[in-house]
Amino acid sequence: MNGELLLIGSLTEATKGKSFLSSLNIKCKVEKSVSVQGGCIYGIRVYGDSEKAARLLGTVNVQVKKIISGSAVG
Repeated sequence: MNGELLLIGSLTEATKGKSFLSSLNIKCKVEKSVSVQGGCIYGIRVYGDSEKAARLLGTVNVQVKKIISGSAVG
């Protein structure tokens, strides 16, 4: 099960979001990826309802830039 990747941007925000989702018993982990522009971008891989996780992250001011299905990143 690959889960879906919620692209966040910064490591600080991704870590904050992961801690929040974990406190709600949502299985997730922080991942580092490479953006199209060549820089690093961070995200949270969620094993469950990614749309719900994204909405929940909004309640703690963690902005999800994009949701990527499976293991594809880009």
